[in-house]
Amino acid sequence: MHKSPYVLLDVFTDKKYGGNQLAIFTDARNIPESQFQLIARELNLSETVFLFPPEEAGKNYAMRIFTPGQELPTAGHPTIGTAYYLAGKAETTPNGELKISLDQKVGTVDVFVKMKDGKAETATMHQPLPKFGQRHDDKRDMLAAVLSLSVDDLADRPIQAISCGNNALIVPVRSASTLSNIRLRVDQWAALKEVIDMTMMYVFATDEVQGGDIQGRMFSPDIGITEDPATGSANGPLACYLTKYDIIPLPALSLQGYEMGRPSQLQLNTTTDDKGNITSVQVGGKSVFVGEGVHFLDSV
Repeated sequence: MHKSPYVLLDVFTDKKYGGNQLAIFTDARNIPESQFQLIARELNLSETVFLFPPEEAGKNYAMRIFTPGQELPTAGHPTIGTAYYLAGKAETTPNGELKISLDQKVGTVDVFVKMKDGKAETATMHQPLPKFGQRHDDKRDMLAAVLSLSVDDLADRPIQAISCGNNALIVPVRSASTLSNIRLRVDQWAALKEVIDMTMMYVFATDEVQGGDIQGRMFSPDIGITEDPATGSANGPLACYLTKYDIIPLPALSLQGYEMGRPSQLQLNTTTDDKGNITSVQVGGKSVFVGEGVHFLDSV
């Protein structure tokens, strides 16, 4: 029977059992492609990574990212966690910054890992530049109903779809306490997606936040993630939203997963040119190793 090893990490946290869980199959070359989705569904984590070592020196690692429901072109916590794992295998850069480039469906994503005494401390990914989509301020009634909130619970700020690889609908609410009152109406999600083009919804607040600058929750039930405890690919668009509408200064600390009992911390930043155009999007954080194992593969 063929076996394939994997490691487990918690990403966007410095403590085990916080952050977002991630499985990385460290060498997916022996796994039939037809089994990637089946394995991700079996593990039932937010995302599972299948990693492909470079075939020759000087080439990048390639990675494919699967939720329990589908493959993603890119995603934040799998990218951060994979870079953290690879940095631990690096034979150089005991101190300073290590650049790791990862080939994904969206293209090559660069991650910069701060190293100390040969160990990874934090990893920061540079996301694709934002694509600002349609505003949906006129859907406030529908959005409030899906979140089990009143319209007055939504902040008087733009509601907009923004993509840095995955299309995130950014929805502002009045306070962190409002976030705790959200009860997602999964039965109304399909109707919402008929009128709004999005992969995920990120609901956030800047008022009453304790221990950070922003707090949010991410929902995407149709890709197998009813709620996610830490979402780098939504926090990148959030950083662009905060910059575009001058909500708070960056860099900033974004909190997520607290309502799920998996507290997560993400560092957000953007840079702009002299005309205010966003020139880079950065999302970073810490990771911790949790365990390792092997998966028994079906006969090919």
